Amino acid sequence: MAFPFTLRQLEYFDAVAGEGSLAAAAERCHVSATALALALDELENNMNTQLFVRRKGKGVTLTPAGAMLLRHAQQLLSGAETFASEASQNAKELRGRLVIGCYPTLTPFFLPAAIERFGRKHPGLDLEFEEASTPDLHEMLMGGRIDVAILYGVDVSKQLLFDPIRDYQPYVIVAEGHRLAGRGSVKLAELVSEPLIQIDVQPSRQNTEHIFASLGMRPIVRYTTTNYELARCLVGRGLGYSILVQRLAPNLTYDGHRVTTLEISDRLTPTVVGLARPHGAPRTAKYLALRDFFATVGEVQAT
Repeated sequence: MAFPFTLRQLEYFDAVAGEGSLAAAAERCHVSATALALALDELENNMNTQLFVRRKGKGVTLTPAGAMLLRHAQQLLSGAETFASEASQNAKELRGRLVIGCYPTLTPFFLPAAIERFGRKHPGLDLEFEEASTPDLHEMLMGGRIDVAILYGVDVSKQLLFDPIRDYQPYVIVAEGHRLAGRGSVKLAELVSEPLIQIDVQPSRQNTEHIFASLGMRPIVRYTTTNYELARCLVGRGLGYSILVQRLAPNLTYDGHRVTTLEISDRLTPTVVGLARPHGAPRTAKYLALRDFFATVGEVQAT
C-alpha cells in the first residue's frame, strides 16, 4: 500500500506546528527552510489538503484540517520511535530530542535532577525544558511542542494520561520561636485560630482549602501571596503559619529568619505529582526512562 506521506514529512509537519514558523522548525530539524517548505508542499499536495496558513512575517498557523491531522501524525511518529527503539540492538542508548514541560513551582524539585543526572545517564539525549502554567502545558502537549509534562494530579485534564511519580504529604511551617516549634507534629486544630499565610497558586490554594474543609474547619487567612519565599519570610517573622507541599531543604528564609517544619498528624489525602502525555500517545522508550528515573531517585529537594 502506498502512503501519501513519509515519516520525514510528518516530522517536519510536527516541527512547524510546534515552532510556529518555518525558520524555527528548520533549525530544529537541522535542514534548510527551503527544503522543509518543499517537503510540506509535497505533503499537502499528496494529502490534497491545506495544512497551514502561511503569513509573511507572522509565521504559520494550522488550518482546521491541519489541527485534526496533527494528532494522528504525532501518534504515527511516536509509534515509529517506539518501534525503532525496541528493534534496535542498542535500545538502552536513548538518542534524540526530549522536551520536558513543568509547572513552575515544581521546576526546582524535578528539572535540575533530570537535566544533570538523567542527562548524564543518557548522554545521547538532547534535553530541553519549558516552564509554563497548567493550561499552557496542556496546549503544548496537544500541539506537540513538548513531549511530556510534570504536573500535579489535580491539574490533569481528561485529554491527558497521567502516570504518578511522587506523593507528597502537606506540612506546616511556623517561626522558630513559635509556641509549637519544638513539636515534631501538630493537629491543625491547634493552629486554626492563628493567622494563616495562604499560598495563592494552583493547586496550593485549592489543596489548603480542601484540607481544612475535610476537617470541618475554616482558617483565618491573614495574607495571601503567589510567592513561596514571601510566605516563608512572613512566617519567619512570626506573622502566621503556612501549609506547604514541596519540601524545601533550608530552614533559613531569604531575609535571615528561621522557620520550623511540623508534620500534620491529621489523616490527609496526599498530593500527587506525575508525568502527563496526550491520550493515544504511546509510552516511548524516552518517556519510560524518564518515568523510571523519577520513580527511583527518591525524594527530590531544592537546595
